[in-house]
Amino acid sequence: METHGDNKMIEKVRVSLWDIFTFFLSGLILVMWSVAYLVIANQVTLPLFIQELSAVPASVSLFLVPLALTAAGMLYEPIANYFDKLVNVFWFKAFPAKKKHKEEELTLKELIRKRYLGDLAEDIANPYHLCKEYVETKQLSTTFMVFLSRYGFYRNASFLAVVSAAASIYHLGASFQGFMVTVFFLGIAITMKHRAEDFYSYLAPCVYRCYLIDKALSGKTHETS
Repeated sequence: METHGDNKMIEKVRVSLWDIFTFFLSGLILVMWSVAYLVIANQVTLPLFIQELSAVPASVSLFLVPLALTAAGMLYEPIANYFDKLVNVFWFKAFPAKKKHKEEELTLKELIRKRYLGDLAEDIANPYHLCKEYVETKQLSTTFMVFLSRYGFYRNASFLAVVSAAASIYHLGASFQGFMVTVFFLGIAITMKHRAEDFYSYLAPCVYRCYLIDKALSGKTHETS
């Protein structure tokens, strides 16, 4: 009886793309980065690390390793998120959002407000979260979750690249080698940030399109004058 109950509990566990990309893979990269940092800083040797890791029973590592990597990603993600918000203060001044996606987002947003929100149109200036909840509840599409999870992954990777640049300055100082390594990591950080914003720009139009398609098929409107 207990086994049957455990199986039912496991069946209720759902792993989303956000969990995989933003938590698990980000945690994996963070742990790999940490090990590489310790090896380069001569705090631990790679053979010793491999030896200690291989000593862990496979039955234990198959359960604990994914859990530990996911936990590392969950602890690391909020820091990357807050850092990203600070960067956004000046990021969009230097790199404005893509005009094509922004225009589509605004067009679809206004269409939804005028045609489907009825009396709520005046109170809801941005229907994105409402539409997103609608699409998720009715399970209309998983495409937006692909964009969201990849945004989270590249955002986290960008933050880790910035940390790598700071670490290179700390260890290599004001040398030519330190300058080149710092520029390299900052270049990666900017590239990852660009990639994150690319995926983020797809989110709202994707959610709005799914919402509109479902509403069009159902044939229900609440147009406002």
